[in-house]
Amino acid sequence: MKSTLCIAILCLLLSLLAVSCTEEEAVPSCVQVEVIGPDCAGGWVVLKVLGDETAPGQRSKEYVGQLQSGFVTTDNLPLELRKAGLLLHLSLERNGDYGPFCAAIYMMYPPVRVKQVCPANTVGH
Repeated sequence: MKSTLCIAILCLLLSLLAVSCTEEEAVPSCVQVEVIGPDCAGGWVVLKVLGDETAPGQRSKEYVGQLQSGFVTTDNLPLELRKAGLLLHLSLERNGDYGPFCAAIYMMYPPVRVKQVCPANTVGH
């Protein structure tokens, strides 16, 4: 009796684990950004998130942590895309784990991670 109960509980836990692993991670939508230039710390790049003309109510599957506009900084933009003035379409997410270490005289921007480089016609998707 005890072994049957233990096997049933084990099967229940394994099925719960299998179901939780199949959920898709929310992916930030693509936004248009302009590369501004290097940040105060080596390896970090300042990006300007250009405003999205789409009204928030018209977007489907809106990512909760999506950045709307303003300046951000990242350390994982591919090297070939770090040219000042370059317009890109990127999928960004906030980076709460770490950021650049700068002196107090520099403007600090929120750190982000580049999730993917998007094709040019996918802004807002």
